[in-house]
Amino acid sequence: MESNLKRLLDAYRQDARLNQLADALQGDTPARLQLNGLVGAQEAFVLAAALQRGLPHHLVVANNKEEAAYLQNDLANLLDTKPVPFFPDSFKRPQQFAELNNNQVQQRTEVINKITRAGEGGQIVVTYPEALFEKVVDPAVIEANRIEIVKGEALDVDGMIDILLEYGFFREDFVYEPGQFSIRGGIIDIFSFGNDYPYRIELFDEEVESIRTFHPTSQRSRQRIARVSIVPNINTRFAPEEKVSLFRVLPPGTVVWLHDFQVLLDRLQSCFEKAEEFAQSVQLLDAEELREIFRDRAFIRPREVIGDLEERPLVLVSDKKQELPVEQHIAFGGKPQPEFNKHFPLLIDNLKENNRQGYDNYLFTDNPKQVERFYAIFEDLGARIDFHPVTKAIHNGFVDTGLKVACYTDHQIFQRFHAYRLRRGFSKDQALSLKMLRELAPGDFVTHLDHGVGRFSGLEKIEVHGRVQQRARPLYRNKAIPVASTHPPLTTTDTI
Repeated sequence: MESNLKRLLDAYRQDARLNQLADALQGDTPARLQLNGLVGAQEAFVLAAALQRGLPHHLVVANNKEEAAYLQNDLANLLDTKPVPFFPDSFKRPQQFAELNNNQVQQRTEVINKITRAGEGGQIVVTYPEALFEKVVDPAVIEANRIEIVKGEALDVDGMIDILLEYGFFREDFVYEPGQFSIRGGIIDIFSFGNDYPYRIELFDEEVESIRTFHPTSQRSRQRIARVSIVPNINTRFAPEEKVSLFRVLPPGTVVWLHDFQVLLDRLQSCFEKAEEFAQSVQLLDAEELREIFRDRAFIRPREVIGDLEERPLVLVSDKKQELPVEQHIAFGGKPQPEFNKHFPLLIDNLKENNRQGYDNYLFTDNPKQVERFYAIFEDLGARIDFHPVTKAIHNGFVDTGLKVACYTDHQIFQRFHAYRLRRGFSKDQALSLKMLRELAPGDFVTHLDHGVGRFSGLEKIEVHGRVQQRARPLYRNKAIPVASTHPPLTTTDTI
């Protein structure tokens, strides 16, 4: 089934329209192109093919967060082993500035790191207007403000605490989101603003004995590393003059894909007006970080975007006339997947008609059992259908009349809602069970769902499959049951 996807991506990579696109983008001056007739997930195939054709760096600006998320999911599934960064805004909801999302703040920093270190292989970054509205810290400034901790070297803990507090970190009992650190004896946990997972640093006296990343809710070690870089809070640590537009940190030659230029300008203007209105009331709130953000007004205005785009190759993905001059139009002739309303004879007739007209049929699903189900349905109805199954999800199917392929999705055939998935980070609720466990004192009564009432005797470190885990150690009838058989790991503290 993977070979089916590879064959389809190869067909796009070798398509004449991709040749036309690549030739235009590799000219001496920034190109201005408009792609017409891209439907459903067809844009993701064109983008993936462009990356594979050697056009290395791409920034895609969708019209809104939902549209961007579906496109990022499509690209991530098509490229599989190639990460597709999603660049979000810093808030719980776009254009609603009352509450920050620290996980998205961390994700913004992480994406900037990936952009500046992308190398020759290139990448596709997906975003939306509200995320562009907030300026980012100049990568050179971030590099100058990193805290480096190296295994085998001495660490001044008191000095590090002072720096972390200055950098906008908060000391907690346990860490579950970026911007937190905790210290328990010779163990220091730090959740940096520039990494997916927190770091655990173990000391022997003042020497760094080990460094590893770990999962904050399960406490399981993920990877041992030799050094760690701690990045400050990008929202409050830096002055306005140290922040720039995202366009200013993109590698030279990065192609900017816009779904609608006027929508981008309109949404940026809306963000600016709402931010100005919110800034008048934010001083009344206790949220210090919000006050810092809106005091500095490190936001991009629509006219600045126009200037930034003049220096970049630009691809407009829209059937509507755009407000920017376009040098070349490329037509892709896409059509949406037909509606079958779970009527399989209608689906069978359509697939057969596609074959008669020389089209290749592809059925996309993220569940291999659905492929078996299709074969069973076609067999029950006595139909012999030529199709290529692909066990990857795309958000909407399409028919490409130029390439003569029909790409259908199982969720549209069965009329099921298909939700996008974005990285959520780690919630405080997930970490509460850890806090409760850490607050237990030896001798406290506990009840285990499988083994009944016992007394808590503390936490114990054990090695499981080469990874160090902490486990609760209850005593039953004055005896400790062997660790391997009953002690709940911190991934299952809800059993206590």
